[in-house]
Amino acid sequence: MNKYPLDPIILMKLGAIPELLAKLSYEDQPTAIKYMRIWGEKQMPITTLHAALVESLSQVEVVQ
Repeated sequence: MNKYPLDPIILMKLGAIPELLAKLSYEDQPTAIKYMRIWGEKQMPITTLHAALVESLSQVEVVQ
């Protein structure tokens, strides 16, 4: 049995979302706002949102 009430990996991803949103906002503001709204309205699970933000950032950084 897990000794933590919440999965530590999910907590790490939850903590990383604000920084990912901030980084994305410098490169692609419309996409950052879209994900900020999704996060604020709890429309997407944390793990899925984290993966989408990482993917968006990797696409923006590759294009530059």
